[in-house]
Amino acid sequence: MLLACFTLMLCPAGRVHAQCEGWLPGEGLLGLDGTVLSEAVWDPDGPGPAQPVLVVGGAFSIAGSTVATNIATWDGSRWAAVGIGTDGPVNALTVYNGDLIAGGDFSSAGGESTTCIARWDGSAWHPLSGGLGGAVFPLRTSVYSLAVAGSDLIVGGNFTLADNAPAGRIARWNGVAWAPIGTGMTSSVNAISVYQGQIIAAANSISRWDGTSWKQLGSGVNGRVYAMTEIDGSLIVGGSFSAAGGAPASRIAAWNGTAWSPLGAGVNGTVNALAIYDGSLFASGFFNVASGTPVSSVARWNGSVWQPVGGGVTDSLYALAVYRGDLVAGGFFIGAGEGSADSIARWDGTEWHPMGSGMDGGPVSCFSEFNGELIAGGFFTIASGAPANLVARWSGSSWQPLGDGMSGSTYPSVAALTLYNGKLIAGGDFTSADGVDANSVAQWDGTSWSALGTGMNNNVNALCVYNGDLIAAGGFTLADDSPARSIARWDGSAWQPVGPGIGNRVAALAVYDNELIAGGFFSAAEGSPGNAIARWNGSFWQPLWVGMDGPVRTLAVYNGELIAGGDFTFAGGNSASYVARWNGTAWQPLGLGTDGPVHALSVYRGELIAAGEFETAGLQLVNFVARWNGSSWRSLGEGVNAPVYALAGYRGELVVGGDLTTAGLGTGARSGPASVFWGRWSATGLPWVAQQPSSNAVVAGTDLQLTAAAAE
Repeated sequence: MLLACFTLMLCPAGRVHAQCEGWLPGEGLLGLDGTVLSEAVWDPDGPGPAQPVLVVGGAFSIAGSTVATNIATWDGSRWAAVGIGTDGPVNALTVYNGDLIAGGDFSSAGGESTTCIARWDGSAWHPLSGGLGGAVFPLRTSVYSLAVAGSDLIVGGNFTLADNAPAGRIARWNGVAWAPIGTGMTSSVNAISVYQGQIIAAANSISRWDGTSWKQLGSGVNGRVYAMTEIDGSLIVGGSFSAAGGAPASRIAAWNGTAWSPLGAGVNGTVNALAIYDGSLFASGFFNVASGTPVSSVARWNGSVWQPVGGGVTDSLYALAVYRGDLVAGGFFIGAGEGSADSIARWDGTEWHPMGSGMDGGPVSCFSEFNGELIAGGFFTIASGAPANLVARWSGSSWQPLGDGMSGSTYPSVAALTLYNGKLIAGGDFTSADGVDANSVAQWDGTSWSALGTGMNNNVNALCVYNGDLIAAGGFTLADDSPARSIARWDGSAWQPVGPGIGNRVAALAVYDNELIAGGFFSAAEGSPGNAIARWNGSFWQPLWVGMDGPVRTLAVYNGELIAGGDFTFAGGNSASYVARWNGTAWQPLGLGTDGPVHALSVYRGELIAAGEFETAGLQLVNFVARWNGSSWRSLGEGVNAPVYALAGYRGELVVGGDLTTAGLGTGARSGPASVFWGRWSATGLPWVAQQPSSNAVVAGTDLQLTAAAAE
């Protein structure tokens, strides 16, 4: 018998890594990171075995956990990119001759030169001959609407040329060539439909094409029309008008072939999209009253009055489609019904659901490690698609909540995490933890949250352990209902002041040379000058020379020196751009520093890591995160796409938290992995092994099967 014990480094299935440093995939979104402007259902292989997908277009770069530039598909469970997308917004989508057609405000699709319109055949983008042009200033050449009439694709928008031939804002494509439709329109065509076998176009008026010329539909409406559909033999139009056929009709009206009529009292804001779902007409846009009833941007017409659709969405809607038995609403919003959803959500007839699994609610602002797991705190309320109120733990493949998390306050958040006496301590801006009163500070024992005394009367921004006591600092003036100016210590049973305290908000804490260091927005500690930074020796506060000329937001110890980062440009009277080092007697710059504020510092694999709101460090382009090797600054790959507020090392990886949505920016239309609110940098380009294979006894010469799992 042989006893086999192995330690493996693995790549996730389907992913090949070079043995070099790089950014790893991170969290996705509950939808998209921008605005959805159009939707369509497309079957990629027609009568083949593949199922139809929902296609969404708009102005976005992330769909779920996928980098997708302005266009993406949803198969019912996951998002996918459509090639490398387009270089501008996609305003309209339809299916023509089995191909997907996209129109909008772009000049290339999939890297191919196109003019506002392109077709996707399932593997590549193609132009439609010479495309469209001749925009009328101040508008740009753009496609706003698409429809299919017989064997022709009908295109409307703001253009006067189709394949360099005159076409007045509406044209037809027969699969080979462009042709005008009469003399066209005198203003942009915002919507197209087919009704009673005729093309209907909405510009500054609503007109029908009788095969020879354009004819107005009665006296039309007195404003813009953005959406059209048909139900029960009538053409329904929605937009920004207040009258149809000369009679009041608030933003929505019906044309029965001979006359206009209102649909009840209508709605009190613009209608951008219409759809038929479950036999009823649905209207969406930006309105909050329909037939005198409160609604939230979407309403259902029951034949006599408008009704709300659950709790609706939190902001504007621009697109509706029916997919797999659900009504899908797209626009720009952060919530649908009672839950979170990012710019797209589905209505199943009873309630709203997000489309995707990811992090939502706000950025990660701090990290720690507890019982071998990574802990994140911040402003988020959803993590890996599940409720996680401001704090969560990472299992290696997904985030899990820590009890019911925190709540309370106007803008609740967890701003700081540390370990004390075997427990996880969280500080921030909250009034309860696990439903129990806990003012700005709480402790987690692995099972539940509990308060530390009566807590503070304002937010806690920083935590650390010094001389056996837990230190909390922030913007408070009371701890355990007793005076404690911006800083206090917990001795295991009660909060105590740290001397007379500090004159204003403290943002950062560290221990250096056996002294407690505090940095922040203050100018005095214990009545003595302490410009943004001071030290406590256990008995009294002292300045660190003349301090800084701006706030200190973060502190770390590196190579035996104290490092400070923040909003300053001078330290100890010397020029120091946002980051500086203290050697025990004087402040010195770290090279040329950064070109913007530093919010976080950490040490990773022998290098100092700085992150914040900067794009360059030492004149090198770094994009919000950089490393210092003791003599020069370098980037971490191509950095991330937005400010970073938190750093930590975990299982051989560097984790970053902030406003980012991608890490490893890429070039052109390409971006790095989706990394919503947090990202992971690996010095090897490989994730850590979340599950090592167990030891097994086998007979020599026989096969041994091992099971291991890499962190995703």
